[in-house]
Amino acid sequence: MDTSLNREQIIDLDKRYRTALINSLSGVRTAFIGITGGHGQWNATTLSNITHVGAHPPQLSVLFRPPSAYSHTLENYRNSGIMTLICMPFHKCDTVHEVSVNAPKDIFELELLDEPIQNFEGWDHPIPKDFIYAIEIEYIEEFTLNNQCIYTVGSIKQLRWSEKLHINDKGQILFQESPVLAIGLQHYTSLHTKGKHQPYPKTENYNFE
Repeated sequence: MDTSLNREQIIDLDKRYRTALINSLSGVRTAFIGITGGHGQWNATTLSNITHVGAHPPQLSVLFRPPSAYSHTLENYRNSGIMTLICMPFHKCDTVHEVSVNAPKDIFELELLDEPIQNFEGWDHPIPKDFIYAIEIEYIEEFTLNNQCIYTVGSIKQLRWSEKLHINDKGQILFQESPVLAIGLQHYTSLHTKGKHQPYPKTENYNFE
C-alpha cells in the first residue's frame, strides 16, 4: 500500500528523522524519471544529477544539461513551477533510459513507451504504476554554471512511496527492490545485478511526424 507525506507533515517530522530522510531521497545517484508540464503537455526525461540541498526547508537540486531546442523539461519546469521525480525498479531500466528520447513537445514519453501510469489525488503529474517512490518539487531558483549547465533548486512539496520502499524509524530509506542507479552516461546498474550500457535513444526508432 502506498504511503505519503505532504510538505506540512515533512516539516513536522522530528529534525533528525527529517534530515536523514531528505538526505537519502536522492539515492545512490539514482536515475530518476522527471515529469514536468501541465495536463496534455506533460513530458518525461531521464535525470541523474539530483542532490540534497537542505532538510529544513526540504530541498533538492536538479542539474540540467545546456538547453537545446529539443529539450522541453527545463522549459516546462520553469513555466509550470512543478516537477515530479520518480525512482523506478531496475527491471524498468529501459523505460528510465528511453524517456530521454528527443520526442516532439506534444508527446508524453511514458505513453509513447506504453508504460502504465496512475493518477493520485493532489498530484500534478501521473506516476508509473511500477514506481518505488516519487518526489514532487516546486521550482525556487536556478543558476547557469560556467559550462552552461543549469543548476536548479526546488522545494519538496510531497512524497509518495510504494511497498518497494521501507522507511525505518531513523528516517533512512531501505529498498525492497533495487532502483535504477546511474554510472555515468547511458550506463546503469542495480544493487543486486550487473549493469547495463544502453545505446543513445534514437528518434528514428519511433514514428514521429
